[in-house]
Amino acid sequence: MSIQIVVEAPREVRLRKAQKKLEILWSDGELSSFSCLALRKSCACASCIRDRQVGTLTLIDAEVAIDRLEVPGVSGLQFHFSDGHYRGLYPWAYLRELAGLTTSPGEQAA
Repeated sequence: MSIQIVVEAPREVRLRKAQKKLEILWSDGELSSFSCLALRKSCACASCIRDRQVGTLTLIDAEVAIDRLEVPGVSGLQFHFSDGHYRGLYPWAYLRELAGLTTSPGEQAA
């Protein structure tokens, strides 16, 4: 049995193409900043997970950028990366986890 953490949609999402980063202002006032490279390396699509597990994930260009992003509903973001990859959905809870802003049940935020 897995525990799902529901995370509210953020107040604001800013794609800073020139800096190759994404900023998310969460509903609780926290600001998260992600490099495009970190987001690309964190892709949780089935293909990327499989490639990491078997050690066949190809090198990702350090200059990878996000060409565009979509909000396919209310649950998260989908990125279209400059290397052509666009399969992974990044739910809000996963983005909070990547930012280190989520706590497990029973833990208290610092």
